Amino acid sequence: MQNSVIRGRAFARVAAIVLALAANSATALCQFGGGGGGGGGGEPMVRVGFGGGVTVPVSDAKDALQNGVNGTGFVLVNFLGAGLPALRFAFTYDRFDYKPAVANSSVGSVSTSNPGTSQILGGTAGIKIHLVPGPVSPFVMAGMGAFNVRDLVNGASGTQSTLSNTNFGVDGGGGIEAKFGRVSAFAEARIQNVFTQSSGLIKRSSIQSIPVTFGILF
Repeated sequence: MQNSVIRGRAFARVAAIVLALAANSATALCQFGGGGGGGGGGEPMVRVGFGGGVTVPVSDAKDALQNGVNGTGFVLVNFLGAGLPALRFAFTYDRFDYKPAVANSSVGSVSTSNPGTSQILGGTAGIKIHLVPGPVSPFVMAGMGAFNVRDLVNGASGTQSTLSNTNFGVDGGGGIEAKFGRVSAFAEARIQNVFTQSSGLIKRSSIQSIPVTFGILF
């Protein structure tokens, strides 16, 4: 429990640093681009994006989980104007298969050939900021929110058990966006950290993973 509190404080500090860097970057971009203006630059105030890709578990999670898949949908609200941070509201889905070697379980004897699956549904709110203006632009983002972790566990006797918990989590990362008229293609990678207590087939204080996503932004 103490470790979770320490990690939580550490990530809070990181989030504060990211927000400070975003504010400084926004000021620099305004000076570089002359302010940009909300509607004058042709940038829509609201944009919607969808994507999917591969999620790689890291840290302790990689010992129990195989590489998974992800899907995401999000809304960007750019009410401050072009070149300034946009609010990002995202819904994410990650699905993993447990490794056959998983043996430590809080729900009894587990199938060693097909232990089960773990899926994470997340809802986050955060910011996104482009670092350099132009048709091809790198960006950074950070957010926090709630994540539901749902484990489907296959018992050695053929029975199935479902475990579900909702936890606080944070994520952050970056990527690159290429504009084609009013439609953009993007590629991004995020570091996702979901704070948990003991659940499913492994005991853990957090689930850490790196979702790599490709998608379209309208």
